[in-house]
Amino acid sequence: MTPLAALALTLLRARALHRWLNSRGRIARWQNAHLERLRRHAIANIAFYRERGDVPISGFPIIAKPDVMARFEAFNRLGLTATQIWEMIERGEAPAGHDVGCSTGTSGNRGLYLISDKERYVWLGTIVAKALAGSLLQRHRVAVVLPRTSRLYETANESKMLKLLFLDLREGLPSAAAALTAFKPTVLVGPPKALRWFAENNTAIAPQRMFSSAEVLDPPDRELVEQRFGLKLREIYMATEGLFGVSCEYGTLHLAEDVVYFEFERVPGEADLVSPIVTDFVRRTQVTARYRMNDILRLDRQPCRCGSALQAVAEVIGRRDDSFVLPNRDLSKPPVMLTPDIVRNAVLMTDRSIDDFRARQVASNLIEIVLPPDIPGPVAEAARMSVLQACARVGASPEVTLHHETLMPGNDTKLRRVENRWKPGA
Repeated sequence: MTPLAALALTLLRARALHRWLNSRGRIARWQNAHLERLRRHAIANIAFYRERGDVPISGFPIIAKPDVMARFEAFNRLGLTATQIWEMIERGEAPAGHDVGCSTGTSGNRGLYLISDKERYVWLGTIVAKALAGSLLQRHRVAVVLPRTSRLYETANESKMLKLLFLDLREGLPSAAAALTAFKPTVLVGPPKALRWFAENNTAIAPQRMFSSAEVLDPPDRELVEQRFGLKLREIYMATEGLFGVSCEYGTLHLAEDVVYFEFERVPGEADLVSPIVTDFVRRTQVTARYRMNDILRLDRQPCRCGSALQAVAEVIGRRDDSFVLPNRDLSKPPVMLTPDIVRNAVLMTDRSIDDFRARQVASNLIEIVLPPDIPGPVAEAARMSVLQACARVGASPEVTLHHETLMPGNDTKLRRVENRWKPGA
């Protein structure tokens, strides 16, 4: 089957499935059938699960990135080690009929993936069906701005259905802007820091659709980008472990429950925040089953106007390990936690002149707030006090320091406005 035929078939199937999965009952039946197929495949072909015997998928252990990286060969059917994958990436090679790649990483903790060519087309067909409504004959010019490329993105050009331009953030945003101006994308995908830079620097493009990806989308970035380009900024929620969600035309982020099964762990002390545990029931080369993500989500309990029965997400809050963990004022009680959204809102809601900042926990009971040089002293002090008040509401009383410096987006690292840099015992 040619690349174009493979993609077209996957795309048609994904769109038909989108129409058929119109109730929670149908979604559950679809997932249960595919989870059972994945279970049988994993036990027969993947060493990590074969070692556990014939157990239900609910009996599979919950795993995380350190588990997979420590025994990468036990999670893929080719038996390739992490060392072998890294060597292939360095040489620009991959096993026949497969692709390998790595995440950009946010703190040196980079993940790996191994995927078959067939799975690449399933991935592309799924994301195109969700993100690019319209005729199969409409050939979009899609620009993707990220710190690292892979054959996942080259799949689009191989299919001849899309014309795709990948721009490497490591080459700098001015270089990316010049290439975008020449390419004239109809669709632009990139991290919020890049989209914001294009907006602030009046990059001469007029895309029909824009998607934020790879970083948390904060309100000031959304507002600025939408005003500059006159369209709704949608989101693609994706990681090394798979495609997890795409915003509909109304801007609501829907989880990709047609290809991934989600379990949710409640974030301690937070009534409406959860962390997802994901099982990708489509991929077979590298099995991702009951994998604990580091993200914090706020689920939306209200139905979306688009009519989709797929679970809606009100907000991707950020990384769980970027929550601030502070001593309780009452030392007889356990430490308290501030999730990234609490810290972010405390700073941003101080004054509309604050549209960028950094908040970092740098010691057990020390937070530093960094603001641009043009923020007036009284406004900056109000932001500091707002963070102190947010801490006090949960029972903490840390020292909060204030600094002014020029804030740069960074080319090869993800923007984390709220970051926990304090690691006990480090």
